[in-house]
Amino acid sequence: MKIDILLSGFGGQGLMSLGKVIATAAILENKFATYMPSYGPEVRGGTAYCYVKISDAPVASPLVEIPDAAIILNQQSLDKFKNQLDKNCILILNSDLIQNKPNLSAKKISYLPLSSAAIKCGDIKCANVVALGALIRLKPDILKQGTIIGILKKIFSANNSMLNINIKALSKGHEAAKNP
Repeated sequence: MKIDILLSGFGGQGLMSLGKVIATAAILENKFATYMPSYGPEVRGGTAYCYVKISDAPVASPLVEIPDAAIILNQQSLDKFKNQLDKNCILILNSDLIQNKPNLSAKKISYLPLSSAAIKCGDIKCANVVALGALIRLKPDILKQGTIIGILKKIFSANNSMLNINIKALSKGHEAAKNP
């Protein structure tokens, strides 16, 4: 098993944190993982992105040319990466922030209201976790939901309210992807 993942949105949407969570979960599940963030001047408001690779064998390079799965949280990011998305990609798009839907031939395209779902969970900043819940539903062989919950418990050990919001967000994303 090998999967290359692209995570993209604007700076501040928690995509770098999400990439770390995904890579950490893979390692905890005895898989190999790489995480390659792109910070630069884009950290505050511009297009920010990272790549995560997960494999059963050692990973030689963290670079991703054609992702197997992508979470894209805004229009600017979709415009930037749409030419890298091919017919085999599982694509999760934030329908709240993506209005111009290009003609993509991805294997599975899920337009989900990630920002709205995050607000309903209690904090718009957890849209990234909603997206992760959807990815786990659409590609269940990537990671186990229980591993992600364990990581969230460690991250939010001092803030039970944020822990509950993020667990709710993970579940909401998982459910939303059931019938996108």
